[in-house]
Amino acid sequence: MSHHASVVTLGCKANQFESAAMEQLLIDAGYQLISFDQGAELVVINTCTVTSATDSQSRKLVRRARRFNPECRIVVTGCYAQVQPEVLAELPGVLYVIGNMEKQQLLDILAGAGPKIQVGDIARQTSCPDLHIASFSEHSRAFVQIQSGCNAFCSYCIIPFARGRSRSVVQQHVVVQVQDLVDAGYQEVVLTGIHIGHYGRDLTVALTLVDLLQALLQQTTIHRIRLGSIEPQELSSELIELVADSPRLCDHFHIPLQSGSDSVLKRMNRHYTGQQFEHRLQQIRQRLPDAAIGIDLICGFPGESDDEHRQTVAMVKRLPIHYLHVFPYSKRPGTAAASMPDHVSSLRAKQRAAELRALGEAKKKDFLQRFVGRNLEVVVERRGKEDRWRGISGEYIGVVVDSEHAEARQCLRVNVTDVCNDELVAVPLILDKK
Repeated sequence: MSHHASVVTLGCKANQFESAAMEQLLIDAGYQLISFDQGAELVVINTCTVTSATDSQSRKLVRRARRFNPECRIVVTGCYAQVQPEVLAELPGVLYVIGNMEKQQLLDILAGAGPKIQVGDIARQTSCPDLHIASFSEHSRAFVQIQSGCNAFCSYCIIPFARGRSRSVVQQHVVVQVQDLVDAGYQEVVLTGIHIGHYGRDLTVALTLVDLLQALLQQTTIHRIRLGSIEPQELSSELIELVADSPRLCDHFHIPLQSGSDSVLKRMNRHYTGQQFEHRLQQIRQRLPDAAIGIDLICGFPGESDDEHRQTVAMVKRLPIHYLHVFPYSKRPGTAAASMPDHVSSLRAKQRAAELRALGEAKKKDFLQRFVGRNLEVVVERRGKEDRWRGISGEYIGVVVDSEHAEARQCLRVNVTDVCNDELVAVPLILDKK
């Protein structure tokens, strides 16, 4: 009889990829996966530590797992586990706390009688976790991890300590992984990592992200490739040209800005100016007028004055961007920013975040309106309300397809008829069952 297991995930696409890979390990070992609230015998919690809120959510998930099944065995992994394993090991019901690199040894750890905390020194690692997936049980778009770790050490960020130095997956392994996903029926892959713009620099024969994209375009038949978050410094003219020239690369860039104030950027240890950032975005706008551009912002960074915040607001108003992810600063012990003077009050940081989010909403509405009457290509994801299907366009826009005749993972050409609740409404042109 198979045992019931559940894997629950917080945080970034790298974590989502690694959770899917751990699910595959469990399935191969004979476990039956059930949803978290069904009270599995084994619960794997893949944590995030990017803010104090995600730390708190991680601890809550441990408590909730015990409420759903008081007898469950809990394994905690992910970034919070990597940097503060002792805190998690003390929570009732936790059987093991394992690090990010130890995810690949999940089955051996479960089968053994090793110590409760198994977290290695990730800073010494020279390779990515050896985790592979051939399918995603609940996604129509697949993630492929091409890189892990980060060498940047931005002053606010704990992730280099949780994920180690930048290491890349060998190009041919990525090519095989992507083609495996094509063979499993996927139309779109999302290339993920912690710092994908650094891809290939650490390989024996150094490569770039552009080299990898060209190899994927030439050596796989994947219909659509989307880039994960990319740092402004790595957004080269060559990369912009490649996206512009290839219909298989999504017209979508997610670029962390973090602040529109040069003095704040300097304190953050971000190696560019607002002017350089604007120049890059204008380049994208020139070559790809309809590309979606999203940015990350941190407000309330230590010492951020009203004037510095106003500089960010003014810059966001000027920039050709279409959505924002805004985060009030969260103090992370062990980072340079944690010991900086003049921390901004939580209330003021939240007020600044609300102002920026309102700007983002207005920008998004304008962007969506632009597509009414146009044709787009959508990868169908799931059936939504009233039997209408929902999908994602190459520009990373949610599209409700007004048709019963569609199926998950299908590529549809649609005509946009309306905007409703931050999504486009569209009707199919032709069914394309590639």
